This record gives sequence, C-alpha cells and structure tokens, in this order.
Amino acid sequence: MKITERRLSAATRIVAVVKTVAGSSPRPVVILALGVVATVVAGGVVQVFAPERAPLIVLADSSFSATESQMPGDSFRFAEADYRAGAELSDKPGEGVVYELVLGGTPEDLLSQLGRYFGVEGNPRPSEYFDSQWPGYVVGPEDWSGPSVVLSWNGSGTWYYSNPNAYPESVCEEVSATESVEGVTGIECRTPDPVGPLPTPEEAKAEAAEAFRAGGFVVSADDIEVLVDDEWGIGVSATTPVGGSATALEWSMYWAPGPTLASASGHAATAVSRGTYDTISPVAAVERLASGRWWGTPPLDYDNLYPEEFYADGVPYDAPVERGSGEPLSVEVGSSTPTLLLVWDALGGAWLVPGYLMSFGKQEWQSSAVIAVGDGVIQIQEVLPIESMLVPEVRAGVTRW
Repeated sequence: MKITERRLSAATRIVAVVKTVAGSSPRPVVILALGVVATVVAGGVVQVFAPERAPLIVLADSSFSATESQMPGDSFRFAEADYRAGAELSDKPGEGVVYELVLGGTPEDLLSQLGRYFGVEGNPRPSEYFDSQWPGYVVGPEDWSGPSVVLSWNGSGTWYYSNPNAYPESVCEEVSATESVEGVTGIECRTPDPVGPLPTPEEAKAEAAEAFRAGGFVVSADDIEVLVDDEWGIGVSATTPVGGSATALEWSMYWAPGPTLASASGHAATAVSRGTYDTISPVAAVERLASGRWWGTPPLDYDNLYPEEFYADGVPYDAPVERGSGEPLSVEVGSSTPTLLLVWDALGGAWLVPGYLMSFGKQEWQSSAVIAVGDGVIQIQEVLPIESMLVPEVRAGVTRW
C-alpha cells in the first residue's frame, strides 16, 4: 500500500530513535507514531506501511440476494438477470465528489418556520411515533383532524405538509344486489366530483418557488416541472441540484380544486463535500449491477415518469415470467450516464455518491442505477441470513439469548 510523502518522512524520523534498540535485540521492534507503523529489525532494515483506512460510508445491504439480481416486477413476478457489458460500454475509470447530507439548526426552528408559512397552528414537538430509528417531529395534529407538518430529523431531513381536508370525503351508502356494481348487497362508496378552480401551471410554479424558498431551496419557477394537471388537481416538482448535477432530492406541491393546497414536501439537509474519490469504470460496474447490492436512488426523470411498457432483451414487462421458470434473462448494458445517487447509511445518514445509470434498452427509462465509487470508500454491511439470527429460548417464563 502506498503512503503519503508526509507520512513517510514522519516514519523515517523515528528510525534513528529505535536503531539502538533494534541493534541490541534479536526480535523485531514495532513502533506506532503519527498513524504510521514502522517495523525495525536487526541490521537496520526498516519496513514502513500505513494502516488500512476505514470506509467513509457503511451501507446496509439492500439487495434481495447477495448472489443474484432480479429484474423489476411485483412480488409475484421475478426473473433472474444475467447482465453483460456491451461492446460500446466504456472501460475507463474516473473520479467524483462524495457529499454528506448534513442537518443544521434544530427541528423545532424549522417546523416553526414551515408552520408559519403554511398556516399550521400549534407548537413543534416530538411525534408520538418518535424513536431512534425515526426521530420524527410534528407541528399540528397527528390524528388527521387538520393540516400538519411532519419532519424526519435524520437522513435528508424530509418534511411533509398535508391537509386532510383538501379533498371531499367519500359518500357511502347501502345498496341492494340489483343496484350494486358487484351484484351483491353491501356498502358502496364514491368520491364526489371535483368542484372549484385550480391554479394555472404558471401560478402553481410561482407559488411553489416561493414555498421552496421558505424551506431553504432557492429555485426559479422556470426550473419547476408540472407533474399532473387535470380536474382533480395540479402538482409541481423540482429537484435540488448539487455540484451541477441533478439529484433525487425532490420538492413538490399539490393543489386540490378550490384551490386548496393539499400537500407539500422538501428536505432540510445541506450537501457538504467529503472529498473527491476514484470511481470504477462502467464495465467494472456491470458486476456490481448484477449483485444487486450497489444500488442508489437516481434523480427523478421527468420525461419518463409513467412508462407504459418495459423491455429487457426483447422481453415485455407484462410477459408471464415466474421465479425459476426458465433461464436468466440476458441483459446487455449498452451505455452508461454518470449521475449522483442518494444512499442511506446503516446509521440513518444520507449521502450523494457518484454512480451510473446503466442503460439496457432503447428508451431512457430502460436503465438501472449502480454506485461507482471505488473499493474501500463504501462498505456494505452484511445482512445475517434468517437461519443464523439469534432466536431467544423461552423456558418457564425466562427468556435467554
């Protein structure tokens, strides 16, 4: 392993101190100083090396399996995928910046600010569901009796405003078998038709830009996208750029007819650079893609939010594929696009790391994300198999582990 010139000079300065000791002892002398380990043996031979560096990020294993990857599908449809690098896929490594998402201030201060902006009454407080895994805070009621803002004080610091009264309640009535859509006697519910005006796209984007700014995200109305615009409501969205790249940190707002603001969301954390690191090549990343363990959330693709079909090596998404029904699907990764991926560490922290969108189809949405940071920077925490987990022994009312 290479060590820096500074560490090497520090190590050589201690050699003179130990030469007399090494010369009088037949055994090697090991000295630790300034993060450098020096072994001095008889005869003045010096071996200097630096200790292994701890990983910057420790991720929980998010894969279905450590040995196989599966194509997208629901819980009843699985197909193993055999990924391979296409002839045009680059084999050149690179480098990229790793960002940690850091929370500043206090959750109470942020909730007070958001509560004032959205007109939510009450004082910020820990949620009744607060625990170490989900350190949640809230202003407003938690029983859905009125508007509230909920904040998760970990990771990216996601906050969410909701107004349960934005949409009319469903109307339910008892119907006979002849009146029922299903042909049976029972209770049927229907949602009243939407009534009332909605903001225009331009008005919605302008109001969203103002609201996002109140939450700490300065964005132009021109950079906000319209997600949906119909008689039931209008929704807009934007993502936080970091280092000139799009990210998965999405901010959104939705209005119901009235118009009434139904929901809004954003993030409290700020991206802080933790250094530039080597990245593996797209060809090398194919192996990671196949393992299913090196996944991260890519930026939202506004142009392909609702794909109607999915193909993998000529196999339609809705094809009847069952687990173990045949050979693995052969998937050729033809190209890749550098991107930033959102990942969560084992302690609940969030990071933005260099990655690739690996394309294996003709459409933009036919791709999968994979982390590209070089070995040693990220460690994936192993998940114990169910059969190897400790099971408590209960005997005569006494539990033992």
